[in-house]
Amino acid sequence: MQLTLHLTNKCNLGCKYCFVRRGVERMTKEIAFKAIQIGMQGVKTSGILFYGGEPLLERQLIYDIVTHTQQIKKETGHNFFYKMTTNGTLLDEDFLKFAKTYNITIGLSHDGPAQDDCRRFLDGTPSFAHLEDKIALLIKYQPYAIGMSVTDPSTVHKAAAMMQFWYDKGFRYLHLSHNYCRTAPWTGEHLDILRGEYNKMAEMYIKWTKAEHKFYLSPFDAKILSHLKGEKYNADRLLMAMNQPSITPDGRICYSSKYLDNEVFEIGNVFDGLDKARRKVIFDEGNKLPPDCQSCAIRTRCNYGNDSLVADDNGGITTDVSPMQCAHEQLITPIADYAAETLYKGKSALFIQKHYNELYPIMSLVEDMAK
Repeated sequence: MQLTLHLTNKCNLGCKYCFVRRGVERMTKEIAFKAIQIGMQGVKTSGILFYGGEPLLERQLIYDIVTHTQQIKKETGHNFFYKMTTNGTLLDEDFLKFAKTYNITIGLSHDGPAQDDCRRFLDGTPSFAHLEDKIALLIKYQPYAIGMSVTDPSTVHKAAAMMQFWYDKGFRYLHLSHNYCRTAPWTGEHLDILRGEYNKMAEMYIKWTKAEHKFYLSPFDAKILSHLKGEKYNADRLLMAMNQPSITPDGRICYSSKYLDNEVFEIGNVFDGLDKARRKVIFDEGNKLPPDCQSCAIRTRCNYGNDSLVADDNGGITTDVSPMQCAHEQLITPIADYAAETLYKGKSALFIQKHYNELYPIMSLVEDMAK
């Protein structure tokens, strides 16, 4: 099981598309340690994702949690792995040395050339310049750090430039997502722009792969994986999601980070334990193909699943796919297929190894360590 620990809902940036309800709540050591005990049940390895708000506002709690779990490992042999998603503003060398010692994988949320459009400090001042040295420091300590960007209608024209930004900074795990909030003012014109940006990214994907540069670019690699997995694609995603509950600062257990403030998606609390029956109910709802998707040609490749779950007017759960998400899935799939087909037909050795050799991740890591 992987736990997402929302250490606080406080943040020092005011990102305009953030889905976390901002406040001053903080997680205590007691709640964190009880959550860890729940995450250890029935498994030999547990994952812990430090999340917020901005998790580095609770740096001491991160230190305490890692120290606590390392002591558990020493006493019981139970293994832990750690991840953190941060806006990067509070990163420094001391923390990065600590993260390196305990293999804390860091995902940096930054919108590249659109950073100051959406991600400013609370007083309105820009954050881009503040992060330049911190980005360089992060990639120095963590060559496998994850670069994470988000577009909304006002920044969609910079989507390809966001991914190029990460690549030029030395990042090789690049993640792009979009503001799917139903109040975000997406239009057909914005989707046309996004199509153009994805076409640019397809050429980037082909170019980098032909140059035998190892990288992961989402959503392209995810869509290629959906082709290879077929019917198993969403089933695997749903199982993964079911085993990644989120813990709020006050100790409530929620099905995922998307549903922190909706009691319909609560599946227990750290004091009384995990309600597995309730978790199964939500999982089963997410596993139902939404009615509007029954005849869709890409239904096995679409990221509907949990992403389409909403609370209904009667306090239950239903599926309601966001129009923007539906349009996005139809848009990205053929473009990703074009990139994949180009490389496959061109007999790209790296592409074939990456997607058709199950041992590739291990072989790649060994190769990198030998350099």
